[in-house]
Amino acid sequence: MKRGLSRRARALPPVLAALAAGLAGLAPARLASQAAPQPAGPVIRLSYRALQPGEPILVVLESDGTVRTATATFLGATAELRPAPGGARSFALIGIDVQAKPGPARLTVKLIKAGGLVENVRQDLVVAERAFPSTKLQLKPEYVTPPASALARIKRETELVALAMSVVTPEWLGEGPFALPHDAASWGNFGQRRLNNNVLQSLHAGLDLRVPFGQPIRASNAGAIAVASDLYMGGKTVIIDHGLGVFSSYGHMSELRVKRGERVKKGQTIGLCGSTGRSTGPHLHWSFKILDARVDPEAMLRLPL
Repeated sequence: MKRGLSRRARALPPVLAALAAGLAGLAPARLASQAAPQPAGPVIRLSYRALQPGEPILVVLESDGTVRTATATFLGATAELRPAPGGARSFALIGIDVQAKPGPARLTVKLIKAGGLVENVRQDLVVAERAFPSTKLQLKPEYVTPPASALARIKRETELVALAMSVVTPEWLGEGPFALPHDAASWGNFGQRRLNNNVLQSLHAGLDLRVPFGQPIRASNAGAIAVASDLYMGGKTVIIDHGLGVFSSYGHMSELRVKRGERVKKGQTIGLCGSTGRSTGPHLHWSFKILDARVDPEAMLRLPL
């Protein structure tokens, strides 16, 4: 049977592209069309800004009550769809990592219904190429080639952050859509390839905002503080767990205003802007991870949560 976006879905802009699958009884998944009435059964919709490296995808299931559990698998990552606040829908977020290779990729949503009946809805997608900027930076030598005395600390902090971000909270902690942590302009440098001191090339997996020194930094959504520490590379850093494997990070701050384990609301001050760690001047390093995928903060703002 033919699978693809319905005519109605194709007419929408990319940010609201949708995959609609009607599932009635044990019949194979069917796609809604503009001419036919909406099929009975669960409906699956995708929302994204673009299918490119560094982009998040919102998977939404509108259930008719027959689905007990659902999971979405894409590019080797699997996310469980969980109930959305105040409604019959469930959802999950998955990401296309900033270093993902362009090409075809299959999205599979596994539905387990009452009685253990299983149905897999599949959609073939294509990850397009994306051009990223590049630059050269001059940093303090100890942040390009760290001294031996700092290596154990860097290793320990790297493991600490990885462990904190490996825990998938099985419920959504956010409050509506994501918001900017500060209204300062950004350098538009997500995915930037960097040559540091002409010897070390690195990838910038976040977005730098031109926040003045000492200005308050706000939580971009509600969640739980997973990390609030002074890190060698990231400086004074806060990482917020928003649930379902989604984390936002705020680095190089001059002061921390929250502690690990604390629950925060969207818009709450979590620290003050600074230039700690590997930094060339006052700014905020803002980044996101969805499971293991590093995604563009600007794209997170566009998701219709």
